[in-house]
Formats: sequence, structure tokens, C-alpha cells
Amino acid sequence: MPCFLFVDGLFSKHNVDEKRYNHIFSYLVLYLALKILICLVDGLIKHQFSISLLGADGAPWYGLALFWCSLMTIFLKRFSHKWVLLGAVLLACFAGYDGDVGSTMVLSRTIVFFPFFFAGYCLDPAKVAEKLSGRWVRVLGLAVLVLLGVICFCCTDDIYFVRALLTGKNPFRTLETGYGREELVFCGWLLRLGYYAVVAVLCMAVVAVIPNHLRRGKALTAVGRRTLQIYMLNRPAIYILFDGLGLNAALTAMGADDLVVLPLAVLLTAVLALPFWEKPIRAVIYPRLQEPGAGTKG
Repeated sequence: MPCFLFVDGLFSKHNVDEKRYNHIFSYLVLYLALKILICLVDGLIKHQFSISLLGADGAPWYGLALFWCSLMTIFLKRFSHKWVLLGAVLLACFAGYDGDVGSTMVLSRTIVFFPFFFAGYCLDPAKVAEKLSGRWVRVLGLAVLVLLGVICFCCTDDIYFVRALLTGKNPFRTLETGYGREELVFCGWLLRLGYYAVVAVLCMAVVAVIPNHLRRGKALTAVGRRTLQIYMLNRPAIYILFDGLGLNAALTAMGADDLVVLPLAVLLTAVLALPFWEKPIRAVIYPRLQEPGAGTKG
């Protein structure tokens, strides 16, 4: 998620510098629309409707976080970027000690992930691509990803407590209450600082290994252009498949739940990337509001 926010910040310059509030407002619409859609799907399956517009757990939080990050950047861009970035990191490092900073209005996640968005805004996409396009940089980036994958796979039980930091919504006290690591609460700020360093390297590694173009990658390019609808429909589709149609229970009974995760994810992504979904999703997120005076006769 930090990498997604970094990339969004990287390509946010027009929205921020030109104060395109209509585009920024679409993030809020995305958040609300996804909230309502998940509520409807989940309610029809469980026969009980419940929605929390201020509490932002689950997939919708990302849209609201983008909304806040964009507005904050419009205000903060006038100040020295290095000091804003330093202040944002320090705030995030110590916000974890405040138990009142939680999921309401995505406050905690906005604070924790804002440095990545603002760092992306401060950088030039062309220069980032140029710096990370070298052959050895790509090799190093791939090595970093492989090494991290091996560490996560081989040391899962030993490092699982780090999950409290990864979500961005938990206070440092969760290290004690959720994972029994009371001794780490005091140095939570240092853990978050280390987390920022690791994720910064990881973001650069991900960007480095992504090819600038694909000779035979039209299908992947189409998927990339339609990430909005994939993001919008992914969680409701999972609810329908696993809860509504009972796929989760069936796979568990067959002992195949772990085996089909990746193939199912690929198949679901392909289905949700079909052009069929694009027009209705964009009509909801980017409504064409009538201009003042339009359609009226003098």
C-alpha cells in the first residue's frame, strides 16, 4: 500500500498544483460508493445491513486516504518539501503512542502513509524512471524482492508482530495486546522509522523491476488502465464467491483453500478488468455534473 500511495503521489502533480478539486473529490466519491456497495452485497448475503461511514476498515479506506493526502499536499506544498517530509515522518513515528488516533476517517492510516504520497509528489516521474532503469539497478531490485520474500516465508512466526505496523491503523500498544511483545512498545517509534527505511527500499525495488513497456503486453496494459474497477469490485466479488456461494467452505472441506488463492486471484482480476465494467464504474466515480446555467433557456 505505501508503494501504491507513492505512485499516486508521483502522478498527482496536476491535481495538486492546479487544485483540481473535482478530481480530488472523486476519491471521496470512490470511498463512499465502495462503502455502500460493500454494505449492499454483505447485507444481501447476511440478511442484515450495517454501515459505518466514519469507520474505515477494509478496502474503502484507500480512497479516503487519497482524498486527505491530496488536500494536505495542496496546503503543504508551499513550504520547504524536505521539512514537510521530515515533519510527516516524525508525526507518524510518534502518533502510534496516541490511542485516540485510530480508524475513524482513516486518520491513523493517513498520518502513517502520507510521507510516501508526499515523497512521490516531490519527485519527477521521468527522473525516477531514468534513475531506476539501469540494468544493475533492476538486478538489485529483483534481489531485494527475492530476499524479502525468503525472509517473510522462512521467518513468518518470528516477525509476524510487524503486522501491527504494516496496516498503519494500529497504535503501538497493539504490539503488547495483540502479539505479547510488551518490550517493543517503548521503541515503537524506532520500529516505524525502520519500517519507513525498509519500505522506501522496497518501493524503489518494485518500480525498478517493472518494465517501461511490453512488446506483447496488451492484455496487461488493459488491466493496468482498469485498476479502478478492479479495486472497486474486488471485495464485493470476494464476498459473493466465498460467503454468498459458499466457495470458502467448499475449498476448506477439500483442503484446497491454499492451492487456489493465486489462480483465483488471477482469474478474478481478469474478469473484473473486462471493458463491460468500465463505463458504469466511471459514471459513478466521475459524474458529469451539469454546468451552471446549462440546459436552461433565457
